[in-house]
Amino acid sequence: MRSAKMLRRKLQWLVAIVVACTGVLATEIIAASYTDFVIARRNLTEVIAFCRVLNTATYLSAERGPSNGVMGIGVAPGSPVQGRLAEFRARSDAALAEIVAGATDGSRSEPAAALSPILAEVQRRLQSARAEIDRIAAMPPEQRDLKEIQRAIEGMFAVIDAMRPAFDWNIQRLTNTDPDLAGIAIAAHMLANLREDGGRLASQLMAPVAVGRPLQAKNIADSERTRGRLQEIWSVVGKPGALPGLKPKNIADIAAIEHQFFGEGFAIVDSVVSVGRHTGHYPMTAEQFTDRYVPKMKPLEILRRDFMDVTVERLASSKTQASVKLAIATTATFALFIVLLILMRRARSMVFEPLLLARHSIIELANDRPIARLSGKGGEGEMGRLFDAIDVLRQRLDERTLLMQHLERQAETDELTGLLNRRALELIGGAEDAAGSDKNACLILMDIDHFKQINDTHGHLVGDIVLKETARILRYSVRSSDLVARFGGEEFAVITPGDDLEAARALAERIRSNLARAPITFADGRELNVTASFGVAGANANPGWKGLIESADTELYRAKSAGRNRVCG
Repeated sequence: MRSAKMLRRKLQWLVAIVVACTGVLATEIIAASYTDFVIARRNLTEVIAFCRVLNTATYLSAERGPSNGVMGIGVAPGSPVQGRLAEFRARSDAALAEIVAGATDGSRSEPAAALSPILAEVQRRLQSARAEIDRIAAMPPEQRDLKEIQRAIEGMFAVIDAMRPAFDWNIQRLTNTDPDLAGIAIAAHMLANLREDGGRLASQLMAPVAVGRPLQAKNIADSERTRGRLQEIWSVVGKPGALPGLKPKNIADIAAIEHQFFGEGFAIVDSVVSVGRHTGHYPMTAEQFTDRYVPKMKPLEILRRDFMDVTVERLASSKTQASVKLAIATTATFALFIVLLILMRRARSMVFEPLLLARHSIIELANDRPIARLSGKGGEGEMGRLFDAIDVLRQRLDERTLLMQHLERQAETDELTGLLNRRALELIGGAEDAAGSDKNACLILMDIDHFKQINDTHGHLVGDIVLKETARILRYSVRSSDLVARFGGEEFAVITPGDDLEAARALAERIRSNLARAPITFADGRELNVTASFGVAGANANPGWKGLIESADTELYRAKSAGRNRVCG
């Protein structure tokens, strides 16, 4: 029992170790999948936030177009361009409000609190620049001053300049989040600068055009520097493969930029500069300049938007793949645990428990203790065959036990009379002698009188009948607690446990009387009177089995000498 408990305890430890190892492995797999998912989600969140900043900067840059237009000398209060300006301002305000709200968005990998003062400064400059533009637009066209218009335009430049730290902060965030995003962030920033500088190129000429004055040296110099930056940026981002992830259809965007912006857009600027160097009589108003030039920058916006859309699409796909991988890893791990537990339970019920039962059964059989039938315990597999074999062993051992019991009975029973034989009597007497049992037990030895004469006269078959009838009379004459045995030949012995000598003599007399008064009748009708002599001895006066036999035998001899058919003792 103790060893079985130890085996069960070892099995429990084994199961615990297997489950623990599986748990550690599963945790590592899930942790790796979860880490990939968190990184993919964080990358997507940060890139989308950066896109909002870029879009806001684009809207603020685009707002300069109608802003420049309303300050022109050909635009009176209530002009349609003022409606466009209101629309552009609403769009800029909505985009700016969105990134201000996102500055404390908990979904980002780190709250963008550092953006708050930057955005506050952007809003302050924007309000100031708009106020100046509205003041100039409210003036009669003939009263609008070149320097004031120039300051208003530069005020809108200052709004974008205030946004640049936000660009830098987001680029740093992307680089810290995933170094692989650094190239994308820088490329997107360069595309945004391309759009901003493209707008500045015209805005730097807009003030003289708005009031019909010749270009000043500063206007021409600023325009030339901006043109140089544009060409420098384009030499980097306009190369094949410079923008990772672009689809083949986006090649058309690059060709459109070459043709529309660097070709037709620059030509419009050149036409204004060529006139403005000498006179203020431009071939177009500020509003017309804006309307003709702004569409040429559209491919710049399309390229930046497509590039960021492709990036967001790729990161969203990575996030989806990571989430699917995490879900698969979690589901597979859970399924693995379920399968493992099922296998462990089945192994316990179909392997370990049956083996313990088989072990216990074999030990019980080895110790000659009975066991229940095991057939069908192990199912139809190897375990079933093992229990079938144990059942066969049990049956063989049972048969052997029955055979041994039969042989023992044969060895201890007189075949003719069915009584115990002398060997059995000696074993019982010797066992009681060794155990020091009841000292009041008595031994009665009985010898059939003239048995040799019966054999010689009537034959051995009649002698056998006499022996069997004598044994029958003995059995019904004694008590159930008395032991009756054939001592040898025509001699019988009776052990009376717990009796004193007087009670034993009375029992012997009863046996003698029953035998003497009941003649033995044979099949042919003949009758034969049989008597016997008895010797009685008590254990209390004769210590030891051997002494008891000798004393009873002496008394038997005395009874035979005294004339037979009597009891002595």
